Amino acid sequence: MQNAFESQLPKSKLTISLNKLVLLVFLLMVMYFGFDRYKQHQTEQAETTVLVLNPQISDIYFLDMRLIKGDLERKNKYKLAKVVRVTDDNVAIVYGRFFYQWQYSVVNSIQYGDLSNDDYFTPIPEYIPLNKIREMENNGAIYLIKRPVRNQLYGNFVRP
Repeated sequence: MQNAFESQLPKSKLTISLNKLVLLVFLLMVMYFGFDRYKQHQTEQAETTVLVLNPQISDIYFLDMRLIKGDLERKNKYKLAKVVRVTDDNVAIVYGRFFYQWQYSVVNSIQYGDLSNDDYFTPIPEYIPLNKIREMENNGAIYLIKRPVRNQLYGNFVRP
């Protein structure tokens, strides 16, 4: 009788190998999407480097205001700016009126159509020398630059 109580159901080798296969497929998918996101980030950074050398009207600058002005509150970190005029040695930009706590919130605001509002940007431009713009990009104060295609960015309209 002792054997009847101690008997266990044998685990099939197929179930163990199926679990390992599912785990392997899951890990491969995570690696693929992680690598894809990494390549997308590298492409955006290369595009930013090219766009900072050749600014055009309507370029959108994604700014980390902590690196520009050190006296910000903890939650006010990120802001948008738009190029309104380009001369030989200066770029005129207007700042967005809102601060964002996270970088993805900036992208979300564009996707929700904030840039299509007439009063999103301040009316008075700030003139910044081109070498200062390049310096801001090098130290991370400008962490991303996007150029609207047919006045659209992230699937939403951007006022010219």
